[in-house]
This record gives sequence, C-alpha cells and structure tokens, in this order.
Amino acid sequence: MEIVLLIILIVLVVALFVVSYMKKKKYNTELSQMRSELKIGDKVMTDTGVVGEVVDSYIEDEYTYFVLRTGKGNNIGYFTVHANAIYYVYGKEEKATTQKVVVKAPTETKKEDKKDIADEPKSNENSATNESTEDENKESTDSDKKKNKK
Repeated sequence: MEIVLLIILIVLVVALFVVSYMKKKKYNTELSQMRSELKIGDKVMTDTGVVGEVVDSYIEDEYTYFVLRTGKGNNIGYFTVHANAIYYVYGKEEKATTQKVVVKAPTETKKEDKKDIADEPKSNENSATNESTEDENKESTDSDKKKNKK
C-alpha cells in the first residue's frame, strides 16, 4: 500500500515538472518571436519598466540591440537596450486577444436601498419632519424586534 502511494507521489511530481517545463518553453518561444518581429516605431516596455519607442536596431557581436526613445516634450532621451530586455510590445496583445467582458447587475435589491430623488425633501421644513418620522420608524422596528426575541 505504501509503495503505491509512493509511486503516485513520484508520478505527480514528475508531471508537475513536465507541465512547468512546457509552459516555460511556450512562453520563451512566444517572447523570442515577439522580439524578432520588432520594428521601428513599436512602443515597447523593458523588463525594468521603461517605456519607449524603437527608433533603431543593430547587431553587434552576434547580439541584437534596440535604441529606444523615451520621454515627452523637452525631456526626450535615447538609450540602447539588449533585445532580451524587451518583454512587452504595446498593441500586439490587444489585437490578438479581444475578449468581451460582460458585467451583470445584481438580481435582488432591497427596497430600503432604493431611493428616488423625487422622494427626497426639497426644503428644510420637510427634512425635519422626515427625520422625525424616520426616527419614529426606527424606534418602532427596534421595539418590534425586541418583542420577537422574547
């Protein structure tokens, strides 16, 4: 019996490693494909969170580099990053995965929660009488609750 449990545990651990490896491999291939398809004018984000526009690319010592322009107005700057530093291209994901989001309203609402604007008092005299009536209603419901508990 213990041997069967040990075998099941080993199979589950191996399956976990295989699934993890496959997900990582898929992610790396998608990332390398995205980096190879970069072109001048793409808006990208680096792994450190810097957002910029690709203005140039070049290969040096078998490595690909991109020159990014960042900032606005008088604060424009340029810097060079390795291709592996780019991990997101704006606009690519949005076109590929367009999902429709449906927001459902709550089905049940309490009458106490609903307030019509027309029912609200417009003058100070009406508000004073409404407040006193609300206080009386609260006191009566409180006393009803106490009676029901006894």
